[in-house]
Amino acid sequence: MNSILKSISLAVILLLIYNCSNDDALTSTGNTDEYFKYTINNGTERVFDSYAKGWFTSNANSVYQKFFFRAGAETASGSSPIIDGSFTFQDFSAFTSTTNFAWGVSDGVTSNFYFTDIFAGNMFISSTTNLPSTPIMCTVTAHPVIVGDYIEFTFSGDYIDALDPTIQGYVEGEGRVLREIDQ
Repeated sequence: MNSILKSISLAVILLLIYNCSNDDALTSTGNTDEYFKYTINNGTERVFDSYAKGWFTSNANSVYQKFFFRAGAETASGSSPIIDGSFTFQDFSAFTSTTNFAWGVSDGVTSNFYFTDIFAGNMFISSTTNLPSTPIMCTVTAHPVIVGDYIEFTFSGDYIDALDPTIQGYVEGEGRVLREIDQ
C-alpha cells in the first residue's frame, strides 16, 4: 500500500513539473483594444490580449516615476501567463512629452522602457545594465494623458539575456495599454 501511494505521489509530482515547465501556446482573444505582443528573432509572436492595463505610480522616495503595465494572455490549458513592464521617467510631464524611450530603468534624468515575460518555456528577462550596441528602443505614438486614455507604442532592438549573457538576440513588438486609476 505504501509503495502504491509513493508511486502515485511521484506520478503526480512529475505531471505537475511537466505541466509547469511545458510552454502552452498562447491563444489570442482577438482583442485589438488592449494588447501587448512581441517576437524574438522573428519567431512565433507572443500575444497578450486578454487585457493590458497600466497606471501612473508616483513615488516621492525615488529619483524616477513610472507608468507600470501588465498584460495577460490565455492558453489552451487554462493557465494565465502575464508580462509586466514599465516606462520610467523623471516626472509625468516628461513622460507625456517623450517619444523615444531607451531600454532600462530611469536614473532620474533619462526616460526608459522595459518588460519581462517569466512564463515557463518563454522567459524574456533582458539585462538593463549589460546592453548590446543596438539596444531595444521604444517609440510611443500615443500617451495616456488622463485615466481612460491608451498608451500606444512599438519597440525593437537587440538584447542580452539577464540570466545568461551568452543568450542574445533581436526582439520587436508593440502594445496598446489602457490607463487605469493611478496608484
